[in-house]
Amino acid sequence: MRMDARAFGIAAGLTAAVLFIICATAVAIAPGSTTSVAGFLIHMDLSGMSRSISWGSFAGGLIVWSVGTGLTFGLAGWLYNRFAGQPQ
Repeated sequence: MRMDARAFGIAAGLTAAVLFIICATAVAIAPGSTTSVAGFLIHMDLSGMSRSISWGSFAGGLIVWSVGTGLTFGLAGWLYNRFAGQPQ
């Protein structure tokens, strides 16, 4: 079964964009709490790090994460199709 690598990449990129917007909104509303939760998730003390979001950093991060994720998952879909088509 072949995967539509382009659609998979676009879906992943859009998902990353939505998650980035949710995360950036959380940081803008409650930077201290968001930093604490992130620290718990990665088992590190992030309390010394400052979080600031400008419109430029928001736009840049949104573009980089969305495009990067889309390209990564598009490549994964392409590789899947290449390997799935090969008899073992």
